[in-house]
Amino acid sequence: MMNRVQLGSSDLQVSPICIGCWQFNGGKADETWPAQQEQVSKSIVDKAIELGVNFFDTAEAYGNHGSEVVLSRCLAGRRKDVIIGSKYGLHKGAQAIQYSATDIEKALTDSLQALQTDYIDLYQVHWSVNMKDVTETITELKRQQSLGRIRQYGFCNFGEQDIKDFYDAGGVSCSNQLPYNLLWRPIEFKILPACQERNISVLAYSPLQQGLLSGRFHQAADVPEGRRRTRHFSKDSTTMSRHGQVGAETETFKTISAIRELCNMADIPMSSAALSWVLSQQGVASVIVGCRTPEQLQENCKLIQLSQDIQKQLGECSEELKNMFGPNPDMWAETSRVH
Repeated sequence: MMNRVQLGSSDLQVSPICIGCWQFNGGKADETWPAQQEQVSKSIVDKAIELGVNFFDTAEAYGNHGSEVVLSRCLAGRRKDVIIGSKYGLHKGAQAIQYSATDIEKALTDSLQALQTDYIDLYQVHWSVNMKDVTETITELKRQQSLGRIRQYGFCNFGEQDIKDFYDAGGVSCSNQLPYNLLWRPIEFKILPACQERNISVLAYSPLQQGLLSGRFHQAADVPEGRRRTRHFSKDSTTMSRHGQVGAETETFKTISAIRELCNMADIPMSSAALSWVLSQQGVASVIVGCRTPEQLQENCKLIQLSQDIQKQLGECSEELKNMFGPNPDMWAETSRVH
């Protein structure tokens, strides 16, 4: 059985592997994920539970509650055995929709209906820019908690100032969901220390940088277009890009090559090393992995105990890339939505 990790000072005990359910799209492809049939999603959930994974992450924004609907069907009869995290917050293009208390209540109600449950274990603000007013947001989240409709609340993509503002307004979060992996380390500059200071557990999404750390891709052209929107890639790599920068394709694939070579020399799978490295960082509770097949999930659950020397060497492989990207943790935008 996979071990459990406490989120912050909450009563939530989660597995170090969390299933990211964005790709639970019921056969409807989007700009990031190809179509995934519901039966495939169910086989992934079945395998997850068999392996001891109890944590599933979804959101209102994933297919306009569509991911939640698919997840509920996949979990039929097993709701009480798992921890479900969901989020509120939509965007219209690049513009965030700001939610009032009434908007939050409606989004939560819609999520509960989609998930076919009467409570969500971890309800999160998707981006700080989705809050119309921080005090109003916290008051409403606490009210929903008192009603038993959410067990705990948290946030995603909150920077150092966002966290301070939230806490100054009387909020207390058990978790902060952030992009973090060997190729993307901006949170180490300021955000990770701010979380550690307040006992906020980090839930690391994109821990394999959308497959780049699986070892499958050797050059930018090998990567599916929908995954070339991040600042790792040139603005000209895809019409879906909106960061407007030259990217860092040469440096990114140089780093991937160095990590691959180190893993080969140490005789450890690259994806296992990458996931285990993230989980070895202080304050990280769980990594959120997206899976296309049960077999892929099984591989992602093969966590290993890295020696201090290997941990150090893996970090050194990406130190140059870390300094190049700097402290802006927004993978998709030159001007960060994270403050």
